[in-house]
Amino acid sequence: MIVEWIRHRLTPAPRDLRDMGYLRELIAIDARRRRHRRAWAPHLRATQGMILDCAARLDRWERVVVVGAAQTADIPLDLLALLFRRVVLVDMMFLPKVRLAAMRMAPVVLEPCDVTGVVEAVRTLPRGAPVPNPHPAIPEIAKADLVISCNVLSQLPLLPCRWLERRHGLAPASLESFRQRLIADHLRVLSAAPCPVCLITDTERQSVVAGQPVEAVDLLHGVEPNVEGDAWWWAIAPRPEEAWTHDVRHRVIAGWLRGFSAPESLDTTADLGADLGPERRAEDGRSHGGG
Repeated sequence: MIVEWIRHRLTPAPRDLRDMGYLRELIAIDARRRRHRRAWAPHLRATQGMILDCAARLDRWERVVVVGAAQTADIPLDLLALLFRRVVLVDMMFLPKVRLAAMRMAPVVLEPCDVTGVVEAVRTLPRGAPVPNPHPAIPEIAKADLVISCNVLSQLPLLPCRWLERRHGLAPASLESFRQRLIADHLRVLSAAPCPVCLITDTERQSVVAGQPVEAVDLLHGVEPNVEGDAWWWAIAPRPEEAWTHDVRHRVIAGWLRGFSAPESLDTTADLGADLGPERRAEDGRSHGGG
């Protein structure tokens, strides 16, 4: 924890992203990966293998866009830089090691971007105002030969919702349609890409005791991507990372995105401010860093 605190103090980052917790979560994810190298290794290998398999099936290798590239442990960056003329890494911010890698690899370009189009609106939301509508976008997607969304889909709602809960006192249950909207909008933008799309995302969180699941949480809140490819379990938090009593694992799906389905109750054109209510319940899911 002391090392994480020092990294948080020394890592350059915009003040607004610090305030909303993006730097803290990024450092926490990287620290958890380091603590559980052996447990995470199969997931990281499988993720990198799926990315390379998708890339190998193309007939053109000019440009690849990778969303969720803040720390690149799960991305075969060196090989992508050899294969493609332009490698566009997209995320809210990047660890210093990623910035250094981009400096030494000519094809690699960093694109700091909020792919939900809602983070700044959430941060500056006046008290009592309705929840803002997302305006999702992915840089350079129109010119890409391959788009990769890598282990980021389930994370998109977490910090915006946490900010709204803590700063505006909104009930977690009242933000459910907002969570669904952020996830579905990302899939909608990906599905509209003029090129193949590789989606890698965790979909379910399980607490496991003696090898048996005792609790499960839907990390995508009822939104269901249609993915043609592979699936595996990610040992994201072996005991006692989150508790002495159980391990935590995530179900991961990976492959070509073939569409998605969303809950019938989700209206992507509705004013999200109308969904707010007084009901409260426990927050669903956690970030990959455990926050």
